[in-house]
Formats: sequence, C-alpha cells, structure tokens
Amino acid sequence: AFMKTYQVEIKETLCMTVEIEAENAQQAEAMVQEAYNNEEYILDAEHFAGVEFAAREKEIEAQSRSKKHREYER
Repeated sequence: AFMKTYQVEIKETLCMTVEIEAENAQQAEAMVQEAYNNEEYILDAEHFAGVEFAAREKEIEAQSRSKKHREYER
C-alpha cells in the first residue's frame, strides 16, 4: 500500500479560573490578562484540560510545481 505523509497538530488546553472584583466583564478580563502577562498566573500540567489531534495530508511539492506549470501554459 502506498503511504502518504500527514501533518498531525497536537493542541493541549490548559485552563485556570480566577476570581477578581471589577466593574464589568471587560475590566475583569483586562485585569486578569495584565496579571497573566506579568506572570502572576502560571498555568502548568495541573491545569491540563484536554488535548485535540487534527490530521491533514501534507502538501506534496510536486503538486504545486505542476500547478505552476499549468499557469505557464495559458
């Protein structure tokens, strides 16, 4: 059987919920984002919330060459 090359993306999700007092949701989000950027919240393996796998067939360079070739024929 002919084997094809696939690229499989592995996406891990880390999740942490923090409570913060703010005037509205936008302010709460901005405050937590700033704290996160300042490394006040560090997410690690204990915050693991899931993993996804997504496979797609790898583009073969020969195919793109043949497409370019067809463009020259016009």
